[in-house]
Amino acid sequence: NCQSRPTVAKMLRRSAVRLGGRRFSTAVAQEPAARLLAGRCELAQPWSERPKGTIDQMTGREVSTLSKHLGCELPSVDLTNSFSFEELEVIKQASDDAGGIVVFSHQKDTMTIHDHTRFARQLVASEDTVLEPHAVAAGHPLDSDVLEIVREANQHVVFGENWHSDHSFMGLTASYSILRIDDCPRFGVNDTLFSSTEDAFDALSQTMQNLILDLNAYHSANKAYGVGHPGNSLAAMEGTDTMSMLKETPILESDVLQPCVTVHPRTGRRSIYVSPTFTTHVDGMRPEESKAILLFLCQWIARPEFCTRVSWRPNQVVMWDNRSLSHKGLADELTERRAVHRVTVRGVSPQNHRGESFSLTHKTKAAQGGLFEGVLDMPDPATAAARHMQA
Repeated sequence: NCQSRPTVAKMLRRSAVRLGGRRFSTAVAQEPAARLLAGRCELAQPWSERPKGTIDQMTGREVSTLSKHLGCELPSVDLTNSFSFEELEVIKQASDDAGGIVVFSHQKDTMTIHDHTRFARQLVASEDTVLEPHAVAAGHPLDSDVLEIVREANQHVVFGENWHSDHSFMGLTASYSILRIDDCPRFGVNDTLFSSTEDAFDALSQTMQNLILDLNAYHSANKAYGVGHPGNSLAAMEGTDTMSMLKETPILESDVLQPCVTVHPRTGRRSIYVSPTFTTHVDGMRPEESKAILLFLCQWIARPEFCTRVSWRPNQVVMWDNRSLSHKGLADELTERRAVHRVTVRGVSPQNHRGESFSLTHKTKAAQGGLFEGVLDMPDPATAAARHMQA
């Protein structure tokens, strides 16, 4: 009952903690205060006891059991409830404080797709925006705003396996994505890997920051979903049992211009905004110059020190902020069925440090397949390490 439970705002006033040097005002749980993730979601078993081969495959090195900067868990927030504007603001502030990842664990067994979208629609109402259905893939039969991603056991396809921020190829890009696990493999496999592109920018030298601060690059849905591009997601989409292309996909016809460094509208933090999935080339550069810059940035954000990984378990929902993060799905175990539902909140046109945005006004004909083959489609350091270990 919404009336009988302590409000998020009251819990906020009761407790505020400092973790990893940052002030966390997210003590909304009735039990312990919100905890930082250690690259995982409050592991049900010690990190050392996770299935062999799933811990270090993506990094090629020891994974730290303490993440001091990324992610928080709100274990007692029931997403089937109604939330006030003030309570939703606290949840968003929790995301801001934690670098963009909020894990809602221990949701009800009875939580449905309608509960999922109901929470999301409360969130978008507080943002004065709408849910953004996927521009290329057809939505769920029960709700077209929901993207259902199902991989049956022994299907060797992975949707979203390369680094990306959701909907960066659109004029109005995604702010929050909210993913709910519907059919969960055993604990510790097929995690989601997140990179703080804000921390990645902060870690660059001042010279490199200044170099990329005023650069802009084109983002392309066609690169990810169009015919002719190597390593795109089209085959993965068509290889699943539930996903299919929309009959009309005008988004594939043109690419949009985005700043290479964006500014978060809530926090003011700067973030590297390129990806091997959607970014094609830097505007105003020769091809070899553009390739060198993008290859460096894509491999930079994949460095383990900027990353944390969230493990999935039943009755779990994760909300992340695409303006602060890049992410990718891991596929270290394909013998078990996995099904997730995702809804995405429409944001605004990304802005650079001057307050300029280009995605609604600067478009170009979609880049054709093969233009950047062998460069941006190269595996990042983490994936290369994983393949080496599997060999």
